[in-house]
Amino acid sequence: MWIAFRLILAIVGFVIRQLSRGKKRASDGQFEGIAYFQKVRQTKQKTKGFTIGMERRSPTWLRMHAESSVDRFFKWLGVANEVQTGDARFDDLVYVTCDHPYVQALLAETPELRDAVAQVFDEGYKRVVFNGSTVSIERDADYRPQHRDFQLLKRIHAASARLEDEMPSRFGDPFLWKALLVEGVIWGLGGYAIGAAVEMFINKEDHHISHMDVVKAGMTLAAIAFVVLIALIVLGMRGSSRGHRVIVESALVLLIALPTSGIQIVGDTNRALDKAPPILVSRTINQCEMREHRGRRGRRWFSYHLWLGPAPAEAVDPVGKPPPALPPSIEIARVLCDASTPGGTVELTISPGRWDLPWYRQIRVGETVWASPL
Repeated sequence: MWIAFRLILAIVGFVIRQLSRGKKRASDGQFEGIAYFQKVRQTKQKTKGFTIGMERRSPTWLRMHAESSVDRFFKWLGVANEVQTGDARFDDLVYVTCDHPYVQALLAETPELRDAVAQVFDEGYKRVVFNGSTVSIERDADYRPQHRDFQLLKRIHAASARLEDEMPSRFGDPFLWKALLVEGVIWGLGGYAIGAAVEMFINKEDHHISHMDVVKAGMTLAAIAFVVLIALIVLGMRGSSRGHRVIVESALVLLIALPTSGIQIVGDTNRALDKAPPILVSRTINQCEMREHRGRRGRRWFSYHLWLGPAPAEAVDPVGKPPPALPPSIEIARVLCDASTPGGTVELTISPGRWDLPWYRQIRVGETVWASPL
């Protein structure tokens, strides 16, 4: 069940990333006969900035922002390869994130569009975005959009009309589909990590004899996966104007998602791929301890810890292997704790693990049985 849940979240993350582009916005009014939309960012009744836009079809996604030292650094490294229009002022001021040859030619041939975009950045805007169906401009500000802001937007809207004269295939952008695939996969991993985190939060029982060994193996896997994935992304996106943005975004998401995903993948595969015969170990119960935990806003939860007595000489070992060294206590489900009595017996069915990480296949106290989910 949990594996299916994580895979569903991974698919959801992939789909959401793809559908987040190219959205049309409902109209919030008209400016000089042209419908517009606006989104104002506010915190505690204070305006922090806004985005305003108008409908404008475009053959691909196009984003422009004020060129930064980071952009210049990646261009110098050769990772990013931005279009140059031949207009020195525009090329120095604006970083164009688009690899479609039609858009590149249009910018070079349309000085009114370059001037309109440059003016927007001169007046403090952060970015200009064509998402395939609309054009929008965004800035930080302590006021709501005013007449002057809509004038700037309308000027870009008018100057970009040629984007709708021809609608060449989006496949003409050599890097667009690579970027969409990379971002979808990376955010899919993010969805998988969310599912893994939810499972770890809900199922707190010990599945493995040494949780730290699983953590170490998972972190090692995460580090290797990070290096391999980033190397593949750099090779695939090298030479694209959007390459370094995809690389940086991917690195941030992977740094958050891979540790949790790596630990979960190691734990899942260690159990699911384990075909070796288990070992049955019986131990005396010293006590079952219930611990109270408190979180924010007074939230309480409990954990249950089974304390074990020393290993008896007559421990059952059907395959002739020595039983693994057990910790002094095991975090268990509440039903097992309720069934436990001091001096009673707990039977532990332990499998060696596909990656040599022993795990509890089953724990029995009297008639109460807990089985590890696979």
